[in-house]
Amino acid sequence: MKPLVCTHPNAVVIELEGEADLATVPEFQKIVREQMKANVKRLIIDFSKVTFVNTPVWAVVVEYFQHASGAGTEFALTGIQGRVDASFKIVRLGDFIPHLPTVADALSAADLTNQR
Repeated sequence: MKPLVCTHPNAVVIELEGEADLATVPEFQKIVREQMKANVKRLIIDFSKVTFVNTPVWAVVVEYFQHASGAGTEFALTGIQGRVDASFKIVRLGDFIPHLPTVADALSAADLTNQR
């Protein structure tokens, strides 16, 4: 998985590409924790180019979601499809983590917290 951090006027977007597995967790976690320390106001993680996700990667997403909830940060996932969507549904993250089809949808949303 190759993470890329992109700064937009109203958000930080972490774009992921490839397989998000146990081997990629340390780098992904480092990038996510950097955003925690930076106290970004809106973070979007884009999974549109991800072909596979396993549970440790979802654990990093949950870690940030918990941080965001306490810090007043808006947070959402985008581009969840195919095998990634199946994994997302199995772990039931869609029940509480906002998710939208595209980064553009997330960037234009007035409030990410109501996008479940």
